Amino acid sequence: MPYLHHQLNGSSVGYYELTNEALTIGRSPDNHLVMDDPTVSGHHAVVEATAEGFRIRDLHSTNGVWVNDKRLPEALLGPEVSVRIGTHTVQYTEQMADDLSRTLIIKKSWLPGVYYTAEE
Repeated sequence: MPYLHHQLNGSSVGYYELTNEALTIGRSPDNHLVMDDPTVSGHHAVVEATAEGFRIRDLHSTNGVWVNDKRLPEALLGPEVSVRIGTHTVQYTEQMADDLSRTLIIKKSWLPGVYYTAEE
C-alpha cells in the first residue's frame, strides 16, 4: 500500500495512505494534509491516482511545488522523487520503513488513511 511521507526539517511528521481518492495539501484546515506554514497556500497541491501512478499537481499556488529542486506544475511520484512545498517535504513510499516501526509508534488518525508517529 503506497504512502506519502510528510517531513519537516528532516523529522517525520506523518504518513498519508494514497488511495484512488485525491489527497489535498495546503494550509487551510479542509485539506487532507494540512501544513501550518505561511509559505504554503490555502489549497496548494493535490495528489491524484492516474493510470501511470500517483501524480502531484500544483493548484496555482503562490510559491509552487518543487520536485527534485525544480518548480513544476505537476509530476509523477516515485521513490526517487522528493517534493518540497514551502518548508515541508513529501516523498512517495511503497511502505513505512521497518526501522521506523521499531523506534516509533505508528498511530492511525481518526481521519481515514492518515497515520502519524509518536514517541514510545
